[in-house]
Amino acid sequence: MMRWTPYNFAQGGMGRWLQATGSLSARLAATGKVFSVQVLRQGRMPLTEDEAQALGVAGPRLGYVREVLLKVDGVSVVFARSVTAHAHSLGAWRSVRGLGTRPLANVLFTRSGITRQAMQYRQFGPHSALLRQVQQLCAGVPRGLSARRSVFMRQCAPLLVMEVFIAPQAAWRWPAAVWQITD
Repeated sequence: MMRWTPYNFAQGGMGRWLQATGSLSARLAATGKVFSVQVLRQGRMPLTEDEAQALGVAGPRLGYVREVLLKVDGVSVVFARSVTAHAHSLGAWRSVRGLGTRPLANVLFTRSGITRQAMQYRQFGPHSALLRQVQQLCAGVPRGLSARRSVFMRQCAPLLVMEVFIAPQAAWRWPAAVWQITD
């Protein structure tokens, strides 16, 4: 199983999208007419071992999880999962609880005192549970998915954000993308 790495393995447009800093939501919104966020699930849930390790959570691996699809012109292009320790969702990251269909970027890139750690990258292959989960949500998902993640810190509380690029590779042209899949 491939682990998260600091090396961005993707080439061309996909590579640029993966390493782009700033708000992914704003960048996606600029590629179409209508940008939207579909909340899939949100609340107290188990963290994966990998997520717990990235957050420094010991003991019971329960956290506050938000999973969404980012859409451009009605087409799902990114699956995003943000996680934090449950206690932090009641403190430093309580604003995540009330986002509704607004993008997480509204908090991460507009509030003071938030820092972002270095990005990590990963490829999810055809046998990964994450790929199967996304394929159940959306039609036309490629057999391999490129992803990135990073930890945001606020008041010493980490929030891990993973973004999985679910549109076909050809859609990720730079600087503008043309979405060719259907939901």
